[in-house]
Amino acid sequence: MEPAKLKLYSPQLYEVYGLSRNPFEQLASEGIRDVESIHVYQEVDMRIQMIISEVIGHKSSIALSIVGPLGMGKTQRLKTIAKAIEENGGKALYVKVDTHDILKLTRDIFYALKPPKSRTNIFLENLSRKLGFIDRLEKMLSDTKEYKSRDIAELLTEELSKYRYSALLLDELENMRGASEKEKIQFFEMLRHFISNMPKGCIVAFASIPEAYEEYSQIFPAFFMRLHYEFKLRPMSLDEAYELVKKRLNRVRIKDTDDPLYPFTEDAIKLIHRLGKGNPRQTLRLLHYVLTEAAKHRFDPIDDLVITTILEEPKSLEEYLTRIPKDYKDLINAIVFEFMGGPVSYIQVAKAVKKPGVQVYESLNELVRLGFLVGDPGGNYKVPDYVRKFLEEGQGQSEE
Repeated sequence: MEPAKLKLYSPQLYEVYGLSRNPFEQLASEGIRDVESIHVYQEVDMRIQMIISEVIGHKSSIALSIVGPLGMGKTQRLKTIAKAIEENGGKALYVKVDTHDILKLTRDIFYALKPPKSRTNIFLENLSRKLGFIDRLEKMLSDTKEYKSRDIAELLTEELSKYRYSALLLDELENMRGASEKEKIQFFEMLRHFISNMPKGCIVAFASIPEAYEEYSQIFPAFFMRLHYEFKLRPMSLDEAYELVKKRLNRVRIKDTDDPLYPFTEDAIKLIHRLGKGNPRQTLRLLHYVLTEAAKHRFDPIDDLVITTILEEPKSLEEYLTRIPKDYKDLINAIVFEFMGGPVSYIQVAKAVKKPGVQVYESLNELVRLGFLVGDPGGNYKVPDYVRKFLEEGQGQSEE
């Protein structure tokens, strides 16, 4: 059986509601121009702005963490810090952690210091090599046995001291969970030394999901005691959900309306907010899917009854597959077609799709939260019972 293919719908589909396109398609802040205009501000944003003002105004040095589940806006907050530092003539090292190899991760931090290649840069790099900076760094990053946490931290302090303002921003730090406990301690020891001797006008911030944050803090409490602030992101309130919908819709309106929520009703947003559990990314996924399906059937307005109709259990395997967010289709296809719906471990799925285990683990848990998969106490994943019935019916038909 071949996986179902998504149909592509033209922007004209949304003209029935006076919209040029579906404004909920982009889930992450990356790639959205002028993202500040659609960001829903919470208390944490005001506090981060105060921290930035303190650093810029008084050249203070501050270390903080941003903790929250996937889709809660951690990346957007780190990017806000980076933008503020760079707009004031500073250097922001933003690193998206994509490995549990502390040697590569540390190398990525120093690589973020490098400007684009030019003759001048090549000259400066050759000069740095003569002075021994690169040779010293490469030796310490050649093997974890050579990893000198204090020395690496001092090199980083030395480099960032060259800038009026600076920031070290580590995103998705949960992806380092696969490192050994010894290697995690080495890396956090490096960060601890750096925070203890930060240059003036420096911000150190990292983002993590709660489970990893708790795990790291138990392994190396001395580092977490050095943090000046710990921000735990909360779910959106209903009023914030209304604001999110209004701001997104306003960007794509081609016809005026008296109701800023149109084509949605307030009861519709209440239901979606409840189903999304206040998670911005899950809420946006639901809004995107509901608006697409409602436009195909020209439901007007989109109320809670329409949403209930659209979100009821799929009537076929193809319909189930069509509802899967595109970022997770390869995982679901593997579970459905290679493992007959499971149960299957995240390691088996990771090998099948050729992706890092930590990334697949987080994605499968997201699919459980969205209701597309079911987890069991043994740590395995499987399709819901109604999907299992589709698979059994398909198998029975093929045998006939």
